[in-house]
Amino acid sequence: MHRQCQTRGPSACRLWPIQKKRLTPPPIPARLLAQEEIEILDSACQPRPRVVTRHDIEHDVTTLLKRGLTTTSAGGFFFIPYLLQLGASDLVASLGPPKTAGLPKERLALGLVFEAIFGYTAGIRTVDTVSRADFGLLAGLPFLPSPSTQYRFLQSVQGQSALAFQTALGQRLVALGHVTPGHPVNVDAHNMKTDSRKAMKQSFITQEDRYGKAVRTFYTQDQASKKPLIALAAYSGTTVSQVTRRLATLTRTILTRDFVMVADKEWYCGQLIQDLHAQYGVEVLTPVKSSPKRQAEFDAVPLEHYDQTVWGNVATLYTTMTDFDGPLRMLLKKRRNGQYFALITPACAMTADTAMPTSTKRWRIENFFAENAFLGVNHLPSLNLNAIQTMLSLRLLAFHVVDNFRHDLGPAYQKKTPELIHREFVDGVQGRVQLHGNIIEVSIYGFEHEAAAAAILSNLDTKLENAGVDPRIPWLGNRRLRFTFH
Repeated sequence: MHRQCQTRGPSACRLWPIQKKRLTPPPIPARLLAQEEIEILDSACQPRPRVVTRHDIEHDVTTLLKRGLTTTSAGGFFFIPYLLQLGASDLVASLGPPKTAGLPKERLALGLVFEAIFGYTAGIRTVDTVSRADFGLLAGLPFLPSPSTQYRFLQSVQGQSALAFQTALGQRLVALGHVTPGHPVNVDAHNMKTDSRKAMKQSFITQEDRYGKAVRTFYTQDQASKKPLIALAAYSGTTVSQVTRRLATLTRTILTRDFVMVADKEWYCGQLIQDLHAQYGVEVLTPVKSSPKRQAEFDAVPLEHYDQTVWGNVATLYTTMTDFDGPLRMLLKKRRNGQYFALITPACAMTADTAMPTSTKRWRIENFFAENAFLGVNHLPSLNLNAIQTMLSLRLLAFHVVDNFRHDLGPAYQKKTPELIHREFVDGVQGRVQLHGNIIEVSIYGFEHEAAAAAILSNLDTKLENAGVDPRIPWLGNRRLRFTFH
């Protein structure tokens, strides 16, 4: 491998010796063609350039594993089986154009997934002042790539490729039975700030009640499982009507069937509801805006004549809407403060028993942002839309890895946020990692939640094979994991 010249003067460093009588240089060895100069973080967490080849990476990882290492974040290895379960290696390999030389894009992508799991908001770079060999090893790397190296990868992935990644991930969740088609789907849009210093159109950020740089992200979420399905990024100023049709199409590709989309008042638009209903098989359930015309319509309804329910007297009737062809079902009630609340939907057979709890559960998508801020779902890397879309896709993968892990831990852990999962199952978990033959032995010492973790990670090979999952780890030389608890 050609490394930086250690002798004096630039002329002393050459790829091949000078031959006066030869007009053309000899062929460059294939190994030199497969190298790449990247920036990595050194022991002081400062970026420095390094020329690497894939052979060097594999050699260094093998050397590290054979020598063994101790780590205070041994719980990071708990998530590798869940990456295997989701087919993460093939998924991240699909991101962007083929890359046969230098740093494998799959490992850069997996490094970003683990960065989210370890807590992007805290900053993986500030976790320790020494080089985190354990963190790099989780993604099959002997070092930590610098942010500039990661961002070059993110920007090289087209937005369409990142959305295809999300679609394939959602279809995998359906195949595993983690998402069952037929349940309502929540939808929401959030403004998210970026850390970029570049100029950008100012956008009103409702949550903070001020103007600032923002990118708008649109999400759909399976209501029953609380699992996000699609995250679509757009520049500030993008409206619901401009993006929702594509959002619905991507979601339907995952579910392969019609569905009810539960929205807030932002989606109250006759033309949009008409298009989604007629062309995409989506029935929107959204609150009615209280215009003077609607208020008069509400006042004319004798609510006292309707049966009492747990939500009060709910009237179920038909109404019309501008730019919508045909009748709509409207469900109307009066709140305790005397104000009306009404839902509207093209699903003309929907009853109050279905509509009211379905609308209430829409708040699960609001909770998703709050509970998963630790993963960095509201933290965007740049103004490059491709980079933003790719990062959102990788953080969806990180969410599902954490969610599947905490689900398997049992009822006592299923409602813990990713931050709590990291605090109790990763941060400060003492362990030693060493290669024995073709097995990576991960020894965990004095772990408080040993019983819960051991129940799902002991005899891991057998459990994965019984679930139809190949236990070999592609980014760690097709080796297998074995966990022991002491």
